Amino acid sequence: MQGIETWATALGLASGFGLMGFKESPLNLLVTSAVINLALAPLTAVVARRRGRSGAIWGLIGLFFGMWALAATLLLMAPMKGAPPKQVSPPPRAA
Repeated sequence: MQGIETWATALGLASGFGLMGFKESPLNLLVTSAVINLALAPLTAVVARRRGRSGAIWGLIGLFFGMWALAATLLLMAPMKGAPPKQVSPPPRAA
């Protein structure tokens, strides 16, 4: 029974759900945290994709880290894409 309590505590903290003081059986905490992570993973992927990150990778991270991954995607800035484009003047007209 010690093993399931350890897994439940770890997943509860990883999902952020365990920080709310959820006092139920370890199996209930484990299942609830897994459901929350499953619900937050697609949302994390969508937010990451809109911010220029890999949706698949962040969705997988969201599956394991729940609200922490979602918070990270919300705090991350979009990656820089090199130097800004230069203004190009039109070529001179031939007379």
